Amino acid sequence: MELELEGGNAVAAGLIVLLAALLLLGLAGRLVTPASGGEAHLLTPGRWTAYKLQKQARSETKALVRDAARLQAMLENPHPDPVEAMLLAQDIYARRQSGSSATAAARGALVAAAEATVRAAIGEISRDEAIASFSVLIAHIAPLSATVALKNAPSPTSTPFVQYLPVIQAP
Repeated sequence: MELELEGGNAVAAGLIVLLAALLLLGLAGRLVTPASGGEAHLLTPGRWTAYKLQKQARSETKALVRDAARLQAMLENPHPDPVEAMLLAQDIYARRQSGSSATAAARGALVAAAEATVRAAIGEISRDEAIASFSVLIAHIAPLSATVALKNAPSPTSTPFVQYLPVIQAP
């Protein structure tokens, strides 16, 4: 039995191309479909939203770590320039007013540490108080980021600052 199509070879070629495209699309889908335990997961709107929020929080955390590193450099100087400290604090405040709820506490601690750094630079509070505020910042950032490595820190008044300051690596 022979099947004849109108249009002849053009229709047959079109069907073959369509079939090949569908096979390639299926293969590509199989390669990029998320799976765990050998079972494929459907990308629902909820999962997609969770992925986007997770990506946003990671991006915000990287920015928080960079800003914390800038603050750390400022605090490592025994006599930081008050103008530089103020400009850094204003920059941090302006950029950290909004973000995901996952980083809200860390953003607040960053703004507080920047304010404390300025207050220490102008002599309003002691350097140790600014360092203590920075330590609170690190405690908020640490759970969010694996790029922040904390050392065992004695009290700010008993050891030179650089010896117990957490090591921050900007990405």
